[in-house]
Amino acid sequence: MDNEAILRQRCRQVIRSPQDAEDALSELRLRLFNLLLREPQRLTGIDNVPAWLRRVASNHCIDRLRQALPNCSLDWVDSQQFSDSHLQAGRGGPEHTASMHESLDALSVAMQRLPEQLFQAFEQRCIGGVGYGEIAGALAISEPNARKRVQLARQLLRGWLPGEYA
Repeated sequence: MDNEAILRQRCRQVIRSPQDAEDALSELRLRLFNLLLREPQRLTGIDNVPAWLRRVASNHCIDRLRQALPNCSLDWVDSQQFSDSHLQAGRGGPEHTASMHESLDALSVAMQRLPEQLFQAFEQRCIGGVGYGEIAGALAISEPNARKRVQLARQLLRGWLPGEYA
């Protein structure tokens, strides 16, 4: 408890949302309590406890962020997930369907802003499910260049899409 300020500060640094940071802090307190209950000698072998706590808090928050699935991410845009079956009402209810339609609309608007070279590579890869080798052949570029164009398109789209879609 003496170092709770360190844990709170680190959680707020890693997780931008104050509410999520507080949730992460609560989980972290419980994990540390259980760890120290099982292994009370654990802290005796640590020279710099505040630094150790910062690292533990960072790792916990990063794990929490990785586990939390965003409402909509560019990662959902690929050939398997872009099918119409994801937009059917039976798959997650009306909220899910509305969210998917809203996400697709936002993505469509953002994609129109992409430079033509990036748009072509992104569309072929993420919408058409075309492999990088085929994209390279179709656009008369190297495969690493095709990968880079898709990466740059994703990066631009993440910056342009509203926070809940990025």
